Amino acid sequence: MMIAAIIGAVTFLPSIALNIALASGAPLGMYAMNGRHKVVPEEVRKAFIVPIIMQFVALFVLLSAGQILPEIIPAMITRILAFFFSLYLTFYTATVLFSTSYKERRVMGTFAVITAICFWITAFGTLSWE
Repeated sequence: MMIAAIIGAVTFLPSIALNIALASGAPLGMYAMNGRHKVVPEEVRKAFIVPIIMQFVALFVLLSAGQILPEIIPAMITRILAFFFSLYLTFYTATVLFSTSYKERRVMGTFAVITAICFWITAFGTLSWE
């Protein structure tokens, strides 16, 4: 479970970095939003703030559930959030894999698949089977 959490965290970092770069105006639009814009328009950049915060929370939950970080929130809440983010990332992965942008599918899709699998492994690892 610890290994899955570490791998998941490492493969989740490019997604966080991409969202931060897109919100900052970097010309990486071909890796997001079906490649519609080379540079995300200024009025759309604000929409990246909530996903960035959500991704940092998801990263914290992954590392807490994988027992890499100390448990600050109760174990039951961590477990519920781990399954929530696993499901969320599964749907996110599906949207990325069906993107019309080749670069988004190949690059971000690969990271998304690995991250979603690691989130599921870590989430199921929080269950006590006794």
